[in-house]
Amino acid sequence: MPQIDNMNNEKFDSANYPRAMSELSALKRGTSDTPVYFKVEIIVSFLKNHSLNVAWVEANPSLSRMITSGFFKTSNLESIFDAGRNSKSFLKEYEAYISNQILEN
Repeated sequence: MPQIDNMNNEKFDSANYPRAMSELSALKRGTSDTPVYFKVEIIVSFLKNHSLNVAWVEANPSLSRMITSGFFKTSNLESIFDAGRNSKSFLKEYEAYISNQILEN
């Protein structure tokens, strides 16, 4: 699990988490051809809580299956969510970073 010291004051910086960023890159490449419906919501929610809204699954079943199947290695991405649970500002920045990366062409 990533070590995050003094989480309340730390800002998310992708350079501090190279293994997680490698996983995110693979996830982005692997999902690039899937429909965009709730794409960010599905990915972030699964990484954060291992849960998906039923409406999202119904709107984008192929991505939902892909994300929940264990096909992608996401342990480092998930560990950052776990380690940062007590820092809302850190998690907000982290979620925004993931969202921007997923939506970027």
